[in-house]
Amino acid sequence: MTNRLIKRGLSLLGTAAMTSSLLAGTAFAEGESYEQPVLDPHVKSIIEADGYQFIDLNGNGELDVYEDWRQDAETRTEDLVSQMTVREKIAQMQHPTYLPRSDGKVPSYLEEWCNQEGIGMLLIRELSSVESAATNMNMIQEYAEGSRLGVPVLVSMDSVHGLSYVSGATVTGHNLALAATRDKELVTKLSEISRDEHIAIGVRMTLSPEADIASEPRWGRVMETFGEDPDLVTEMVTAQVVAFQNGSDGLNSGSIVACMKHFPGAGPQMDGKDTSPIISSEETLKTHLKPYYAALEVNVASIMPYYSVPLALDMENSAIGSAATLQDLLRDEMGFEGIIQTDWGMIWAIQEALGTMTGEEVSDEEAILIGVTQSRVDGIGGESIRLIDQMEEFTNDGKIDEEILTAAAKRIVKAKFEMGVFENPYCDVDYAVSFVGNEESQKVNLEAAEKAMTLLKNDGILPLDADAEQTILVCGPRAGDMDSLVGGWSSSQEGLTIAGALEAYAGENTKVIYEAEDVEKITELAKDADVIVVSVGEPSYQHDPPWGYDTLEIVESQQEILEAAKASGKPIVTVVTGGRPYILTWCDENTNAILEAYYPGAQGGIAIAETLYGLNNPTGKTPIQFPRDMESVNSQEGDVSFDLENPLYDYGWGLSYEE
Repeated sequence: MTNRLIKRGLSLLGTAAMTSSLLAGTAFAEGESYEQPVLDPHVKSIIEADGYQFIDLNGNGELDVYEDWRQDAETRTEDLVSQMTVREKIAQMQHPTYLPRSDGKVPSYLEEWCNQEGIGMLLIRELSSVESAATNMNMIQEYAEGSRLGVPVLVSMDSVHGLSYVSGATVTGHNLALAATRDKELVTKLSEISRDEHIAIGVRMTLSPEADIASEPRWGRVMETFGEDPDLVTEMVTAQVVAFQNGSDGLNSGSIVACMKHFPGAGPQMDGKDTSPIISSEETLKTHLKPYYAALEVNVASIMPYYSVPLALDMENSAIGSAATLQDLLRDEMGFEGIIQTDWGMIWAIQEALGTMTGEEVSDEEAILIGVTQSRVDGIGGESIRLIDQMEEFTNDGKIDEEILTAAAKRIVKAKFEMGVFENPYCDVDYAVSFVGNEESQKVNLEAAEKAMTLLKNDGILPLDADAEQTILVCGPRAGDMDSLVGGWSSSQEGLTIAGALEAYAGENTKVIYEAEDVEKITELAKDADVIVVSVGEPSYQHDPPWGYDTLEIVESQQEILEAAKASGKPIVTVVTGGRPYILTWCDENTNAILEAYYPGAQGGIAIAETLYGLNNPTGKTPIQFPRDMESVNSQEGDVSFDLENPLYDYGWGLSYEE
């Protein structure tokens, strides 16, 4: 038999098998009607059956079960994955990162990833505008639609505080600021806004919420947490999951996938150093798992394990590579059935952890096999696309069981079916531009920033009179830096800085002068000032705090500014921005008022100015203890909340103008 006849025979067999599958999967009641979804294919054709329209995603001219939107997600998933090759299943597990080029040109590799390879997920960052964001998403999905099976890409974002990687979106304060509001309803509203803005630009997965409990104050990622109270963290995280996923029953057409992190609770980093071992004991681990158990009750769709070694569960491997953590605990004991999505760099994380803990060198192959066959992750974040070749080779060599790949691919494509993205993964660019970051959403964002303002000290100097005949000197590098309000994990955002907002809200008799950090100039300007506002805190960052893990003391350059202001004899208001509980003992003893603003988001400058001028009555409460000195920080137990000895400001502290 010629090759042509063989191929023809196989094609007929395949068609027969497909028809059989379709008939077996179709169980529609006679006369039952369905609501036709809007279809908008850009590449593939529309076909008709039973008076309805469907997209011929695999281009075979027939209605396959997975193309039939009348079928349930599980049935469609089974059919689609049964048609995938080993390589296509592996590709569904890949979750690389795409950063659009500043010149607008599209790199050739993007089409290769989404079309030729058919990757399942894609993280996108640094989007310069809403229009650019929506346009990029449509391009990605058009490439994906043109792939052999037409499977859409699940696009994700590290959007840990609003749609933070899109300039012009609603970018809220970090969770530590939101925790200070104690307002679950407000957090829910902000999360719903975030969800709707994600959907508007075509992003259907957020790598949040952050469920870590901030029991170690030195850790750089405290800003992403809801503080150190396990009950508050659990309440807020659960609210976010429900809002992101549009309900508590799992994914639906109005959902984005919530990817909860960092399992099994990364707050207790040894000595506060990121990616060092998680020092939870068997007993305290139960506390750090509390938010996860609650999230499982509302059907969180994805969970992300961390780089660090969870000592209570595994003494050698990072959570990413730990079967004890991800299979024995998360899958078997906790019953999680959703997507296990690694943090970025699975291979590195496993090599680093095992190398550090055992002293043994771990090859790329060993690390891949540990992650895929032992801890059995589903989504693999941040690796080179070459991993597809490597995993295919290992599978063909019998080192990876294809059933593992099948299970992972099913979890990933099922989420896409549940959200309805196979029918129309595209977004309306014009609508996105009009909706994302709209005035109403920014009002809610401002309300949250206002409610987060936490007045730590006030000897009566606040509120300032915006209409008084006075000169206000604003100093400190953070006061003129928008990024220091927005915080980490963000694209640049427009808005009013602290200095800009104080000037904008000042009356005609009030003069506002800003000098960032020239101590000599500050000393001279202070002589003619009536009030000095000193802005202190760390600049924006992601993992590693600029001041390091060894200290929470105000950095020397800012301390010099504080002391220059003190030497003038003028009243001083200290405004603190940043993501950790800094040691403010000197400020408490030497300045007249202290306003803790955290990283309050894009509306933070306005909220700070309104609070200082009395247009906003501060009601925020500290979501974490503020230490008196480093000795107490070094003496505390990193896995236990509320254990600072004699804190300067205890958990729940916060003054108001109206007591």
